[in-house]
Amino acid sequence: MATPPWWQELVGVSEVLADADRLEVERWRAPAPDIVDEDDEDDEDEDDVPPLTSRLGTLGRVFGEQSAEFAPEQSRRVLRLLERIQAEGSIEDGTAVATGFFESLLNAWDRGFDLRSVWADMGPKSRAHCRAWNDFTGVETPGWMR
Repeated sequence: MATPPWWQELVGVSEVLADADRLEVERWRAPAPDIVDEDDEDDEDEDDVPPLTSRLGTLGRVFGEQSAEFAPEQSRRVLRLLERIQAEGSIEDGTAVATGFFESLLNAWDRGFDLRSVWADMGPKSRAHCRAWNDFTGVETPGWMR
């Protein structure tokens, strides 16, 4: 699966995001412990990466779990870029952002992440997806999300 052109801008916002993505790609490419490929010449295919939704899910989880590691401007940059992708990008990219990043961020909220602290920085598409996901999963949407 190819990495979209906006990916480097996203992970370039923070070393925390870049490290999380790098680790996920390394795990994806690592051979199973009981399989030895004698033909492997360390040819790394740059398109041999986890699915985009999975990678965005990792970033959403890390963004929530390690929110203290992000300066306010970094958080804003991440959220603005993701909003732009949903608004102007391909349907596939926008869907991956919504279902990968924002659904993972909502899961982080369930585990204690202060989603309210970044809510004002989220764009209308991101907010709408979060509210729709709450409705779909039966989570009561608080007043500050409306």
